[in-house]
Amino acid sequence: MARYKAGLFIDNVFPLKMSMFDIRPYLMLRNQEAMQKKVACLLPEELPHGAAVSSIEPHRRDGGSIVYFTFLAAQEHEAAAATAQKVVDAVSAHLASGKRRRWYDLAPIRALAIQGVPFTEDIVRLLPSKRVRVEFQGPVLGVEEIYKELREFGRIVDITHQPSTNKDTPHWAEVHFTKLRGATSARNCVHGDVVGATKLGLSYVKEDREHVVLQWLKEHSKFTIPLAAAGLIAAIYAVFDPIREFFVENKITHRFDLSQIPLLGNVRRAAMRSLLRRDMAPKEEVTAWTGLADQSARLASILDEPPESFVIVTGPHGAGKTRVMEQATAHKKYRVVIDANKLGAEHSELEQMTTLARQLGWWPVFNSIIGITNTIDLMVTATTGTNAGISATPASQVRKILETLALVLSNIRRDRLRHANADAQRARKASHGAAGHGYVAPLPTVPPEDIPVIVLENFMDKELKFTPDILDWAASIVEAGLAHCIVTTSNISGYHDIQRAQPHSAANLLSLDDASPMEAVTLLQQQLVPVGLSHTANTGAHADDSDAAKEDSHSVEAVSDDGIATAAKTLGGRLEDLQLFVQKVKAGESAAGALEDIIQRSITEVRKHAFADDAEVGQNDHTWAPEQFWYLLTELAMHEDVEYDRVRNSALFAGKDEALLGLAEAQLITMVYDNDRPSRIRAGRPVYYAAFTRIVKDPGFSSSMTVKMNNKFIDLETAKIRKAEEELALLDVFRASVDSHTALTSAMAMLAASRESSGYAKRSSGSWRRGGDAKDDEALHPEAFIAQAADAGSAGSAKVEETQAGSSRSWLGWLFGRSSQNQQPANAQGGSGSTADADGGWAGAQRPSVIAGIPHELQGRVQFLLQSIHASQLKIDRWDRECRARAECLASL
Repeated sequence: MARYKAGLFIDNVFPLKMSMFDIRPYLMLRNQEAMQKKVACLLPEELPHGAAVSSIEPHRRDGGSIVYFTFLAAQEHEAAAATAQKVVDAVSAHLASGKRRRWYDLAPIRALAIQGVPFTEDIVRLLPSKRVRVEFQGPVLGVEEIYKELREFGRIVDITHQPSTNKDTPHWAEVHFTKLRGATSARNCVHGDVVGATKLGLSYVKEDREHVVLQWLKEHSKFTIPLAAAGLIAAIYAVFDPIREFFVENKITHRFDLSQIPLLGNVRRAAMRSLLRRDMAPKEEVTAWTGLADQSARLASILDEPPESFVIVTGPHGAGKTRVMEQATAHKKYRVVIDANKLGAEHSELEQMTTLARQLGWWPVFNSIIGITNTIDLMVTATTGTNAGISATPASQVRKILETLALVLSNIRRDRLRHANADAQRARKASHGAAGHGYVAPLPTVPPEDIPVIVLENFMDKELKFTPDILDWAASIVEAGLAHCIVTTSNISGYHDIQRAQPHSAANLLSLDDASPMEAVTLLQQQLVPVGLSHTANTGAHADDSDAAKEDSHSVEAVSDDGIATAAKTLGGRLEDLQLFVQKVKAGESAAGALEDIIQRSITEVRKHAFADDAEVGQNDHTWAPEQFWYLLTELAMHEDVEYDRVRNSALFAGKDEALLGLAEAQLITMVYDNDRPSRIRAGRPVYYAAFTRIVKDPGFSSSMTVKMNNKFIDLETAKIRKAEEELALLDVFRASVDSHTALTSAMAMLAASRESSGYAKRSSGSWRRGGDAKDDEALHPEAFIAQAADAGSAGSAKVEETQAGSSRSWLGWLFGRSSQNQQPANAQGGSGSTADADGGWAGAQRPSVIAGIPHELQGRVQFLLQSIHASQLKIDRWDRECRARAECLASL
């Protein structure tokens, strides 16, 4: 008998160290002696074959411990190995009988025989892994031999040998276990074992778990990247949306506004008044304008009703739109103001979005999120080939801001309804006790002062990219009954844009006008006359103030009553022009010089903006033609206003209002609304009347524009003539008889002769149609038309009665403004017979009713066409004479 030494590995004694930051092994046992005692408690009290424990080596990182023991056995190697295995089996049976489990691992504790020489080390970065590399120091073992050697420690996923192309030594194979403790047990028990002539060396293969996750994400990028981006954005919105709702609600309700505290609010207002004090306060001045109180009362009555449609407050600059809005909404608890002037002052869409968020209290604003989402969308497009649709733009952020505001308004309405319901219930209970069971409480409604008001101030004055979005949003808010919406604008053409946003209900329109001349005189006297009065009061008191007295006397002389009256009459009640006049006079200019400077500036503005295609002022794109505005300018120079329908239906405007709306948007004209529809047209500013008069009296510019306008009229009338002649040719009614052919030939020859004498044939360049092509319009040429009629007439054989021939000659005589041979002298002398009026119409009682050779059913249409040709030709001749006169005027300059 001999004493041998062997070892066993007790697994699952300690938790495995999964990473460098895993502190579980250190929390359980702090020192080596305590760990040894913990392992010793797991062993049976007596071991078979006289075995005794010699040492215990805890392997805390591998989650187990190696126990070395000595035993007695025969001197044969096989007998010693069998005896050692019996000792290990006895320890395993003892561990199994105890049914011990650990909180960190539900697997049982097991004892495994050590077949080799364990490698005891404490390398920090050598962490356990499911993959074990088996190095062969000798011949390479096959898969079957490796499997038999390592299977008892745990199930194996795969066994991979070294690639044949790799000639490095020593050769190796990788064994992948299903569980981590199978790999740790194999390394502690098999390392250093000899199988045949090969010695085995086992080591952990480091697994980069992060790379595995990243590799999986890369392989499934079509799903992971959009989901990650959506999760990021959702997380951001989930965190910050409630914060933004809080700040927007506070902006509306002023619940946590420090300025609402009486003491702090008074100090703040006093400081602001001292910092912003000015000599001239527009809001105080406009209180003198008449009609503002009535408009404020009307607006307040509209706001006391449930929201139904937009409320538009329009008028020129300085007419008191803001004042009317503030007075009408003074009793409102909740008011939201969006100032479009501040939005339009920004240079980029991102800055406009930021300004809008600041006005509504939408905070925090992450401008960088737009770039982040665009980058993510670009990455998704590059990796997957499809657009994820998560990119953000300033427009999408504006919609998000408006959605938040809509949610806050909805919450306010819900809270107000809840309070109203509670008040109704209390009233019901009180009335129930007093009046019995017959009382029925009214349905709870939101009080008028609790309905929020959204003010779009100066909204259509400047073009904004977000205008359609804000108008559509405001329309939905009004239709939902969440708030009233007031739009203040100086651009009345925006009325149509607002109507398009809410097509099913008509907007309420409140039009403000300039001050009256008397109010303008009062304002100028308040601003200018006190300077002279102060001088008069102080001239006798202080003789040393001679310089100041001279300066004041100069001001009094410059602004006399006549000067003030003239300025008020010319500038009207437009506050901007009155303020400019006051500033110029206070700067030292005379009243006449200041007024003249304003008029000249107005003339420059009109020519620059209205006559854009004139060579002197450059080229611009507008919705109107210069001839259209010149026609309107000449009308306004003679009359204070003109009828809208008459201008709109004139030949130059052809029943379309795009040009008029463009002129109103450019503030060159002002449209007066009556019953929510355009009624009359006025100049854009009162001073424009003086500018229009000066422009009309300018011989050079007036003559050139009149020639252009008359040529446009000539083109329109020529088109009418061509259309009438085309219809006559299609009717083909003058082929019926020789007399009709003769009448038509004579009529066309006389018509051609009259055009030849007026110079029209020269202007037409050989074509009947002005500016047309003679080859393309040959059938309408006078000579060709007459020749065609002559050929057709020579083939006709029908005879016409004498009365019909006389009637035909009478008709042609009326057509060309001359009497026929068989007419009575009284008719030729202007009696009650047949005469043509100034426009070519038939003024007498004996208007011809029958044209020889024309079927009865076509008589009326043919007569109408011939009369239209004659009337148009008379107009063309009159405009042509005026053009020649204007040309002579231009030549004489």
